[in-house]
Amino acid sequence: MLGLLFLLLPVAMGYGWFMGRNSVKQNDHSATQELSIKYSTGLNYLFSNQQDKAIDYLLEALKVEDDTVEAHFAMANLFRRRGELDRALKVHEHLVRQKHLPNSAKQQAVFELAKDFLSAGLYDRAEAMFHKLLKSKIYGLKSLSSLMKIYQSTKDWQQGIALKKAIAKTRDTKLLHTLANFYCELATLALEKDEFIEVIELLDNALSHDPNSSRANWLMAQIYENHQQYNEACQCYKAIYEQDKEFFPDVIDKMFICYQALDAEEEFFQFIRKVYEETGATSALIKYLSHIEQVKGVNQAKKFILTALNRRPTIRGFKYFVKMQMNDGESENTSENLEVIRELVSAYLNVKHRYSCRSCGFNSSTHYWSCPSCHDWEQLKPIRGLDGE
Repeated sequence: MLGLLFLLLPVAMGYGWFMGRNSVKQNDHSATQELSIKYSTGLNYLFSNQQDKAIDYLLEALKVEDDTVEAHFAMANLFRRRGELDRALKVHEHLVRQKHLPNSAKQQAVFELAKDFLSAGLYDRAEAMFHKLLKSKIYGLKSLSSLMKIYQSTKDWQQGIALKKAIAKTRDTKLLHTLANFYCELATLALEKDEFIEVIELLDNALSHDPNSSRANWLMAQIYENHQQYNEACQCYKAIYEQDKEFFPDVIDKMFICYQALDAEEEFFQFIRKVYEETGATSALIKYLSHIEQVKGVNQAKKFILTALNRRPTIRGFKYFVKMQMNDGESENTSENLEVIRELVSAYLNVKHRYSCRSCGFNSSTHYWSCPSCHDWEQLKPIRGLDGE
């Protein structure tokens, strides 16, 4: 009860101001008396704990004028923050019905009503409201973003792509990135059906809107690899490295398979050496160590990894070093002890998350293109540091 009294304080203040102005300017005592009755009735309902009736009477008492509209918005926003969406909807719908409001207030009312519908999960009604505001200078960009969130939630990728012209005009990098991922979602579906030409067209569209979409190149590499076009696949993997060095460790093994098919392993290891020197990624280090062991022997590989671990220690790097020690022909007791250490390290790594969202910090052992927590695209990447890369 006390909370709602505080919530309706803006209404009471607005009403008092309106009554004073109405009396001075118009001296219309009958109108004032009528409003007073409605206001008193509203308060009586409030004290009787009939809150919905109270809101109806108080809204009627506080006429929507240019000077009182902010009081209505304040009241509705307080309702929404309290989770009372039905009451927020009632106030915003009341505002939308007012024909005499200035255009800016009308647009604000429509936008706030759309947000109410969105919060309530009424996507179709929210969608209709947001569409009305697409040409608004104030709410156009916000409405586009909200529509793309709706289509992402409903997985209606085609509807989102239908907004591509409006999105392109905004030049908003986040919206363009989202649009590219909508194309990638359709490409994933086409890839499952092995529709080669359609996948390429969809991914070309994705990259035309967002040239930095590592996901688009990752999918492009898959389709080339499936059709044994390994040179093209390797170029896509190299493009991913230039686009997103943090994500690149996840493609190293697939890239190696393509270079093996081309009988170009030496070129691959030269590239991986460059990757390790530029990023210090443990996945690149481990892959390059396998090459050193083959070409220069175990001792050289040990020297290399010890230098690497001294410079940038990681648990995965240490685990690989233990494995090298076990394979070095030590005594049986030493090998058994090292095996225990390796198993302990493996158990430790198994309970650690591999990916972290760069937007919200959500951690996961599984990779998702859209973060399950904040829903941002392509932000879940391998963790860096002692427990990661």
